[in-house]
Amino acid sequence: MSEHPIVLLLDSRQAGGIETHIYQLSRALCSNKWPVQIWFYQRYHDKHPLEEQLKEEKLTEDSGQQNKQAKIAVHYLGGKVHQLIAKIRTTRPLLLHTHGYKAGIFGRLAAVLNKTPVVSTFHNGDPGEGMVRLYTILDQLTSIVSKNIVVSDEIAMRRIHAPQTINNFVQVPAHPRSAGQAIAFVGRLSYEKGPDLFLQLARHQPLLPFRLYGSGPMAEYLQKQPADNVQFMGQVPSMEPYWSEIGLLCITSRFEGLPMVALEAMAHGVPVLSFPLGGLPQLITQGFNGWISPAGDLKAMGSLLQFWFALPEAIKWQLNEASVATVKNRYSSQAILPQILAIYEKAVRAKGFSWPKTINNRAVPHY
Repeated sequence: MSEHPIVLLLDSRQAGGIETHIYQLSRALCSNKWPVQIWFYQRYHDKHPLEEQLKEEKLTEDSGQQNKQAKIAVHYLGGKVHQLIAKIRTTRPLLLHTHGYKAGIFGRLAAVLNKTPVVSTFHNGDPGEGMVRLYTILDQLTSIVSKNIVVSDEIAMRRIHAPQTINNFVQVPAHPRSAGQAIAFVGRLSYEKGPDLFLQLARHQPLLPFRLYGSGPMAEYLQKQPADNVQFMGQVPSMEPYWSEIGLLCITSRFEGLPMVALEAMAHGVPVLSFPLGGLPQLITQGFNGWISPAGDLKAMGSLLQFWFALPEAIKWQLNEASVATVKNRYSSQAILPQILAIYEKAVRAKGFSWPKTINNRAVPHY
């Protein structure tokens, strides 16, 4: 095994799509014998929810037998570039993989100064406003020094240097079948995610059960405008215990890349109803594993909701099966990890370093 870890760098306060991606990626790398560490650019809490989730989960080998708990080291930096530079110098990672605009900007700078290979994934479909927009533009302009991954063709059209589109991925649970009836929104309660549109949708469907999972800057505003058929579930550590109660996931976002929550839902047998955003039209096949509704058209989305709710249970079961099959075939770690490792290898070799010996994308232990 390489003595030098793959480091996943992010700046994060709470669980979300990027954090779910890093959780899935770190587990997939670890199960394939790659040493991996997660670095938080800055500590905002005693322990980040991602660290807690990693401690609770156990790796599962391809045979389905439980393995020892994943040994994925988690480190918190002090939010200073010089600390990141020093950490890279002492750790000597095989490569640095950045996620998010702040990690991307500062991670590339630190990697270049240490002559460390760097890969960046661009997740966010929202260009942002104010300072966030400036950071996003700077993140894109500095991508010339990294090998770059984007999660949708829409993001690839931005000022990102030589991007390669690679789908997000999730692991499919052993028993991924949902028999729930609730219609769910899962995500950050912020403008770009459109929880206000979800609430409007619920008000026009008073006989259907809706649930809203998440927290964020719009939480107080939304709770002042409650609907009798909407349950505010708040921020939950993991959606794992709740997917069995959900029948349909609604994505009412104004901007998206390829949301991890859509893949999670489908991996658990929950079809998705969404506006045509980012990589979602490539994920969803109309009437097969969900539906795409015209952009911003809540009336059309409401009609599709009623159509789904009235379907016979046998047809809903077929939708559930098709959702799981879609993720297994196109959005699982087995399908996607080799593509990410190929980018890693290019980044390492471009710096003149040798790539560790592998068999079937698994690092070969070195003693």
